[in-house]
Amino acid sequence: MKPILKNSIFMALFNIFGRASGFIRYALLVAFLSESHFGIITYAFYIGRLGRTFIDGGLDNLISRDGARNYDAIPSYHLHGLLLKSILAAIFFLAVFVYLFQVRGLPLFEMGVVYAALCGSALLSFTGVTRSCFTAIERMEYIFYTNLPARFLSIVFLFFALWYSLPLAFAAAAVSIENLLWFFLLGYCSLRYFSLIGARISWPTVRYMLSESWSLAAYGFFNVFYLSLDVMMIEYLMGGREAVAPYTYASQLLEGVTMLITGYLIAIYPVLSRYYNSDEAAYQKLFHQSVIVLLSCTIPLTFLLGLWSYEWMNLIKETGAISSHVLRILAVNLNFSLFNTLLIAVFTTRNRQRWLVLFTAFAVLISFLSNWILIPLFGQPGGAYATLFSQFILLVMMTGVAKHLFTLSFPMKKPIQIFFVSLLCGVGLAWIPRIPPLLIPLLYLGLFMSLIRLFGIFTKEELHKIRRAFQR
Repeated sequence: MKPILKNSIFMALFNIFGRASGFIRYALLVAFLSESHFGIITYAFYIGRLGRTFIDGGLDNLISRDGARNYDAIPSYHLHGLLLKSILAAIFFLAVFVYLFQVRGLPLFEMGVVYAALCGSALLSFTGVTRSCFTAIERMEYIFYTNLPARFLSIVFLFFALWYSLPLAFAAAAVSIENLLWFFLLGYCSLRYFSLIGARISWPTVRYMLSESWSLAAYGFFNVFYLSLDVMMIEYLMGGREAVAPYTYASQLLEGVTMLITGYLIAIYPVLSRYYNSDEAAYQKLFHQSVIVLLSCTIPLTFLLGLWSYEWMNLIKETGAISSHVLRILAVNLNFSLFNTLLIAVFTTRNRQRWLVLFTAFAVLISFLSNWILIPLFGQPGGAYATLFSQFILLVMMTGVAKHLFTLSFPMKKPIQIFFVSLLCGVGLAWIPRIPPLLIPLLYLGLFMSLIRLFGIFTKEELHKIRRAFQR
């Protein structure tokens, strides 16, 4: 089996199992926790996300990109990545303590929840160094296999922590247990390919990694701050972490759906990195195909999630109309956010990551202003509208620059056809009353595939070309 197809499958499986375990964790938290405690723990997880981005320092992308071009340098990148991340972790832990405890006066109970989540984020970031090395050599099966037992134990620990009503910090610590075990399992497997034995600290390597990664780090920080800004501003403007819950009910569900698709983007990243130096025609072809693949997934999902948003948001627990409204808006945003992720991969693999700093910094500004205006007007849905607007602006900027710098083409004929087929499927099923929610995806998929074949949107020859593009 060829590398892209094999790695796409493994990363899809990794994300499927990851989202399945994430969904189980989400369901457990929703079912067992009060709205107040759910708001506290999700707030802690967003702080953890900020921490992971700061600790990453842009190093994971650098290791994946440069390691794919020079396998011999991977052991050195592995050692220096762990060293630099350890320093960054110590800095962030201290900064969080000063800000949350000394400045904001957060209670010790909530500080414990935050630090339990933050420890998990730090461990995940350390694991990201080893994971990036495996991504560079396109052996992503190790990422999948080592993560499975870690996820299982994490869910078991979380269940018992909630069942026996242990302090909330124990629920947050379930993530730390998963990432601790994964760190050691993946590290053990790495001994076969890029052992740290014999690697030495080199200051020229440190300087090179810092000079190349600072822009990736700045982009990463702006990006995660941008992605967390809606939740933080809802908490700030609406007067409490309880207000966060109706929004995060929807956003976490959509985040799980999104991760099912990003496995493909992870799989093509090292291939694009190599093609940039060796085969521009292959690079353009893979990008062209990726646009069609992504939009062929996101457009149908927009209708499936949006038209039945109330059913999805109330499947586990009655979350109300607000969460349903938020999900409808974020379902539309799914198309923009994943298209933007593909363009980000283009800028990074073509060594133009400094543009990303400008893009995301401007997106943060747009998001802040739009959240500030829309949340007081519309409540939690205002945060979703702000996200949609800022992602659209980001897409317009990146598309314009990419066309100018890289002469990329953006095929839109098939995505437009997919849009009308998806609309027809959604409207058709929406007229049928009282469909059991669990049957909706199956009926939608069956009708969608039938109409795709009926209208001949993808011919046999085109499907064969797609298959060959995967196998290159």
